[in-house]
Amino acid sequence: MVSLHRIAKIVDGEVQGDGSFEVNSLMSLEQAGSDSLTFFVDKKDHNASDTRAGAVLVSPRSAGLFSTHRIIVEDPYLAYAKVSGLFSHDMPGAVISAYARVAETAILGSGVSIGEFSTIGDRSKISDGVFIGNGVRIGGDVSIGSGSVIEDNSVIMSHSQIGMRCFISAGAVIGSSGFGYAPVDGGWQKIEQLGRVVIGDDVDIGANTTIDRGALDDTVIENGVKLDNLIQVAHNVRIGENTAIAGCSGIAGSTIIGRRCKIGGRAAILGHLTIADDVTLLVNSMVTSSITAAGEYASMIPVQPAKQWRKNVAIIRRLDRLSRKITGSDEDH
Repeated sequence: MVSLHRIAKIVDGEVQGDGSFEVNSLMSLEQAGSDSLTFFVDKKDHNASDTRAGAVLVSPRSAGLFSTHRIIVEDPYLAYAKVSGLFSHDMPGAVISAYARVAETAILGSGVSIGEFSTIGDRSKISDGVFIGNGVRIGGDVSIGSGSVIEDNSVIMSHSQIGMRCFISAGAVIGSSGFGYAPVDGGWQKIEQLGRVVIGDDVDIGANTTIDRGALDDTVIENGVKLDNLIQVAHNVRIGENTAIAGCSGIAGSTIIGRRCKIGGRAAILGHLTIADDVTLLVNSMVTSSITAAGEYASMIPVQPAKQWRKNVAIIRRLDRLSRKITGSDEDH
């Protein structure tokens, strides 16, 4: 149970109603009950009168829509994000399972929790308050900063470096070998990947996302980066501070992505490119050349009836002929 006074302090809000009123869950407008807290975002929600919530996070301009307890904030969605941690499932205490294997040369800080069948390699340093789930494999010479969470079945390969307060979701693989081969006699010679993965503070990495270690230099994920599930980050990539990338995106080797970028789901970014700060890529975008200026970019054709799509493709195929007709050029392209 959490009092509205405590919540208001966290979100820098003003209580209208009984500040001692306590809530035990955070739920949507539709599902909230009399002991729940919810939030109202003006531009998205229109059913304020239907909610049974005991308390609501709401902006000053919409406060009059509710007769229940209210916490007045400028940005209800941001306030919801700030208090969501109060209602998350509690991590177990600092317990090291009898079925975990920790190398004798590993260094564990205070309050570390290690789940069943997890392993910590030689000379790895696990800082204070780190939570490691079940079946996690951490190689040798790894460092993990204080307060980080490594969920079940994740793999942190040797020499990787993870900062403070990071959240690595289940099944993620950090520091896997990059895709590097040199052609030889009709086949391929593997190039050993000798770099590391270096992850800053406050980075979140989604389930089953993979980040390859560098070939010679490091793969670097800077502070505050948020990666969704099922993302591929290839070797020697650098992702700038506070960039967010949605699921199923792929970033090829040696690409540099700037700070505060927003990359939509299923984006494909080719290798050896540079993307400027403050770039937004819409869903399904394919980036084949560097982007040098901030702004919003897109590619691909959104879904449409197949009949219309076939017509559009036919038009696209005739664009070259149309261009030559307009310019008076008879050259074949």
